Amino acid sequence: MKDRLWALVVAVLVWGLAACQPAASPGPTAQTTEPAKPALLYVFNNASPHISVIDAATNEVTRTGDVPGFKSWTWNDDNNYFDGKNLWLGVRDTDTNDVEVILLDLETLQVTQRIPLGQDRTTLYIGKATKSGLLYVSKHASGQVAIIDTKARQVLEIKDVPVSGGVACDMDVVTGPDGVERVYIPTDNGNTVLALDAATRQIVQTLKVGEPVAGNDAATIRPFMLTASPDGRYVWVQERSTAGNAILDARTLEVVRRVPTGRGAIMNTFSPDGRFSYTGHSSDTKVVVQDATTFAVVREIEVGANPQKVAVHPNGRTIYAIVTRENAVAVIDTATWQLTNRIDLGAAPSGIFFRPL
Repeated sequence: MKDRLWALVVAVLVWGLAACQPAASPGPTAQTTEPAKPALLYVFNNASPHISVIDAATNEVTRTGDVPGFKSWTWNDDNNYFDGKNLWLGVRDTDTNDVEVILLDLETLQVTQRIPLGQDRTTLYIGKATKSGLLYVSKHASGQVAIIDTKARQVLEIKDVPVSGGVACDMDVVTGPDGVERVYIPTDNGNTVLALDAATRQIVQTLKVGEPVAGNDAATIRPFMLTASPDGRYVWVQERSTAGNAILDARTLEVVRRVPTGRGAIMNTFSPDGRFSYTGHSSDTKVVVQDATTFAVVREIEVGANPQKVAVHPNGRTIYAIVTRENAVAVIDTATWQLTNRIDLGAAPSGIFFRPL
């Protein structure tokens, strides 16, 4: 009797242990261990309403707002600096070329402060702040970078950068594995990528694109947008003529790999765990998923015309892409890489930002 009872106990324990084992991985999807979190997606339009707020749980527009005296947004994406209350955004007066950074309270949708940056005839680019609280803002056609103290909310300096006849075409900041925090700026037709020491504000490295690629003359490659990987190891640069990403070593700016993705590759962002890169395009209809370690293309997802900017839900389960020419936002499930929804806005979206709650 004791032997039977003991055998039954062992059998129950074995069954329980087997039941607790995780299921086999379904393959290369953007898995996450984070529980579902509420979040709001902010979309910035160049026509009224200037701001559309989308509840990511329902994919419904829940609020809209307008910015007083508004003329045009500059380049604003999910990499913009958020201080916990205000999102720092760029705007431009198309009549006067005056440019400024505005602080938008995401609760009230009110502008709480304006920081003038002089003039620029095209656009601004805003990234994350440095560890010391400095915000670098590229002034595109001016070939300059403005440095703002985010604590004092004051401009410390506007300086020329060596764009080699090009422009200051984007910017990002990250701390590399060597512990050095750098600011990266591509120059487009200047055909260089610049790295500045974030503390000293000095140029410490320059990539001069000097070799032909896929039959193109070197002078036509034109690195024009970029994003640093979350781990600080790489800088992903979108190039005009190679129609894809050039992945650079963040410390040396050496080209590690070039991966074509589509016509007009214009930006990329990353999954919250850093496992995947998502590339948007200005002249194509797809979002391209790459493995951020191997750089291999995992999936191409058709979403509609002109998905220029992409944002990722903080839990990693959903991607949102603005489909500019169709006045809509495309919703992608990262478990299946399928388009699951489209949110019509009634106005041409220009920028996008995710706010976790």
